[in-house]
Amino acid sequence: MKRKLGLTAVLALAVLSAGCTNVTAPIREEATKAGSSDEIVVSIKGEPAKGFDPAFDWPGMGEALFQSKLVMFDKDMNIVNDLATKRTISADGKKLTLNLRQDVLYSDGKKFTAGDVVFTFEKVRETTSYIDLSNIEKVIAEDDYTVTFQLKNPDSNFEYTLTRIAIIPKHVYNDSYGQHPIGSGPYKFVEWQKGQKLIIEANPSYYGKKPNIKKVTFLYLDMDASFAGAKRGEIDLARVSMDYIGKPIPGYSQRSIETMDIVSISLPTVKRGAYVMDGIPIGNDVTSDPAIRRALSYGMDRAGIAANALNGGARPVYSHNPGMPWDNEANNLKNADVDAAKRILKEGGWADTDQDGIVEKNGKKAEFTLLYTPGEVERQAVVLGAQESAKKIGIKINLEAKVWDEISNQKLLYKEAYLFGKGADSPFEIYTNFSSDRITKGTTNSPSYKNEQVDEYLRKAIQTTNQKEAMELWKKAQWDGKYGANSLGDSPFIPMVAFHHTFYIKNDVEIGDFRPAPHRGAYWITVDNIKDWVKK
Repeated sequence: MKRKLGLTAVLALAVLSAGCTNVTAPIREEATKAGSSDEIVVSIKGEPAKGFDPAFDWPGMGEALFQSKLVMFDKDMNIVNDLATKRTISADGKKLTLNLRQDVLYSDGKKFTAGDVVFTFEKVRETTSYIDLSNIEKVIAEDDYTVTFQLKNPDSNFEYTLTRIAIIPKHVYNDSYGQHPIGSGPYKFVEWQKGQKLIIEANPSYYGKKPNIKKVTFLYLDMDASFAGAKRGEIDLARVSMDYIGKPIPGYSQRSIETMDIVSISLPTVKRGAYVMDGIPIGNDVTSDPAIRRALSYGMDRAGIAANALNGGARPVYSHNPGMPWDNEANNLKNADVDAAKRILKEGGWADTDQDGIVEKNGKKAEFTLLYTPGEVERQAVVLGAQESAKKIGIKINLEAKVWDEISNQKLLYKEAYLFGKGADSPFEIYTNFSSDRITKGTTNSPSYKNEQVDEYLRKAIQTTNQKEAMELWKKAQWDGKYGANSLGDSPFIPMVAFHHTFYIKNDVEIGDFRPAPHRGAYWITVDNIKDWVKK
């Protein structure tokens, strides 16, 4: 597909109107004294609204900075120990025992113990809605350096849950903890000016590898101000929008980092009225036909959208977990396979009998609405590309921008197609997207998808205590050669593209490689390996 002038104009308008940050004024002097090898200035989005408190989902899926986790990911997505030194799972899969490090001090000099782990999980269960801890029956401090998680049911995904939660020191926690956090992480908190900057310094008490960079100043700038700051040489690492791809700045390299920050089209799989939510009938009489869903998935020009409409700032994807250990190779399709898409529609009984360019079946046109939230030109580019691709196979997509509150309150995402953010660093997203247990519960299985064979794979994947076996079951839920939730099967979602993160990096700065950033953890994953950064 070719990038249209209208979309270019939309992108340009967004640049001119982005936020109220002055993109030409110099960044304040105290934030730019990063001339030595011990200091660095970083421009990043994702300032946490409730502060740096793990009880409120800080840091989501990224580096905790001020706190530590029991276990964490390495760059190859293997779960490795951090505060834990040993993990033991009982034969029935209902008890996980962790031996803990005994050499850990918080930045105030107090010792870390198992009691802090118990306190943290009780607090997270009480305060956050982002992490489901309902399967935990109790957390027990067996002694100061042994903790046991007693689960209600076996859960092969539980260790992935542990990678989300940073440990809070019980002795300092109060309602304002997130404004001035204390922890056992590689950095300690210095100053936070909301909406402007965060200053951190290396924690001399840290038990692990000491950071190379002693002081980091994070600036909370919009991406255009970030570009302007880099152009003046005031920022060492500047996150910018994909519209700046290919625009050089002397003294900097530009790097686009692949992520799993994916946008995907949710398609209702049941007819209108099959279910009722809060008195509202849900479902869609067009997208409920599997031929429509599969044809759309085959026909999408994902590569064209990524390369042209998104300026090369994304890559085409065919699942919500591309390249992850639980991804199924069968997910990958030929890009924009229009012939296959038309064949699927024909075999499904859809034909353009009146020659108006739109196929129909039993008197019903292949026409539906695709909703998206306004304000993000990248998402608008994707839905425009989807509309264009659908037209080529005889399906009409009507685009409509609506704010999330309206979509949610009126249950529209269960009645119409919707452009969702997807992509996780855990296979549990396969369960939440495709398990019939999630129908009419929350926003995860928005297509109201149900397949008994897929449900069986998902149930077994959760309950096994063997991770290798779990991985094979996650893959089979996507496609087993006959059944599955991917494009070869029922296709309740159409994964489209994964957005890249584009940075200008000063030539004397090295940030190495890190694991792919999932949706919602996208910003702070950038600093996931901050301990290894080097400024020469």
